[in-house]
Amino acid sequence: MAAAEERQRDFRNALSSFATGVTIATTKDAAGQPIGVTASSFNSVSLDPPLVLWSLAKKSHSFAAFSSSGHFAVHVLAATQEDLSNRFARSGQDKFGDLDWRDGPHGSPVLGEHAALFQCLTRNIYEGGDHVIIVGEVMDFEARNESPLLFHGGSYAERRQRPGRADVETVNVEAGSFSDGFLFYLITRAHYQTSKPIRDMLQARGSSMTEYLTMALLSMEAPLAAIEVERRLAHTGHAPSADVVQRMVEQDLVIETESGFILSAEGREQFVETLAYGKAFEDRLADHLTAGEIADTKQMLRLIIDLSGKDVPISWRGTA
Repeated sequence: MAAAEERQRDFRNALSSFATGVTIATTKDAAGQPIGVTASSFNSVSLDPPLVLWSLAKKSHSFAAFSSSGHFAVHVLAATQEDLSNRFARSGQDKFGDLDWRDGPHGSPVLGEHAALFQCLTRNIYEGGDHVIIVGEVMDFEARNESPLLFHGGSYAERRQRPGRADVETVNVEAGSFSDGFLFYLITRAHYQTSKPIRDMLQARGSSMTEYLTMALLSMEAPLAAIEVERRLAHTGHAPSADVVQRMVEQDLVIETESGFILSAEGREQFVETLAYGKAFEDRLADHLTAGEIADTKQMLRLIIDLSGKDVPISWRGTA
């Protein structure tokens, strides 16, 4: 590698140690077609008047459009929009096809999803080596309560807030009160709210959480004797009584064999339907979380389970 190329590579690597946000800048070309590029060079310039800047490579296919349109919009991407960033980083494709977007009041395309939006009129374009620096006056802006997508060290990254000061007092035993920082309250409320769609579905079907958990257990471990089913589910508060098990047999949800109870075809179908409903609800929640946040949440919940559930039957903890 030539010395000049090696120095350029080292310079690029040094620059990558500075974490930046990720944006998509949009405008229209001379034919009125939407144009967009991914850029991490966005920055503020002035509050009065409100000015921002970003830079664009001279060799970019979008160079002519941004240089002559007189307007642009900058979308600060949310942490969940990595795929959109990759889409607009590529050239030679219809980037706006099947996307939610509209024409902004100043002429630039406005994407439906973003963490923040700045709609600008171009004020100055300055030379900057192999790039141009585009300065715009902000005519309209908005910000949403979304974690931003970051870029650091040549790859995407996520924001991690530094822990704030812990609640001084989450529980006041003498007064019989607690704050919303009480961990037990947060865990139980999260469980109540996330399980509610399943409970509502079961109620509408004339079923119960006890029957659902029984089918869930038998789907993972069967055959099981009635006493073993009761023992495995005792910690849930929904251990099935003999009457419940008999009713499930009569409804052809479970079958009693010489070795114990197993799921029937009808029982498995109902369980899979309920499981799929719960997974769809989980996916909707995940749309508002990043992969890192989901991984951190699962890790913390597993730790809480391990610390508090030594007496829970290991089989009910699921498979790896």
